[in-house]
Amino acid sequence: MRWLMCQAIREIRMEERKIGEQDGELKKAREAAGKLYEMGLDTDKIAQAVGYAVETVKGWLGLS
Repeated sequence: MRWLMCQAIREIRMEERKIGEQDGELKKAREAAGKLYEMGLDTDKIAQAVGYAVETVKGWLGLS
């Protein structure tokens, strides 16, 4: 029983770590999109550079 609880805790921590990594990647992509937009790059190129859909990038930039 104790082993199962330890295993469950490990799995929860691993899942939390994955979520944290994904949040960090999203934050970096949003920041990069903002900087690229300030530099004058069009939204199609920005979306390609950060790996997200054009509509997503436009939403981040407040353009949709």
